[in-house]
Amino acid sequence: MHDLSISEALSDPLIRQMLRADKISLDTFAQLLDKAARERKRRLAPIDWSAGKIEAGFFRQGPPPAA
Repeated sequence: MHDLSISEALSDPLIRQMLRADKISLDTFAQLLDKAARERKRRLAPIDWSAGKIEAGFFRQGPPPAA
């Protein structure tokens, strides 16, 4: 088993059926996949540890869990 490329996912009949059932356009799904791929690439990029290169909140992954 392998991960699907974006073009493979967009042409997969089962995924298209799911999108139709959920009333999600192919264009909207393509934009979501593209955005996720760009964010993943950004997060996995090498970190430049030079002084001043890391923004405040860099290590914070999100809000703390609700109590």
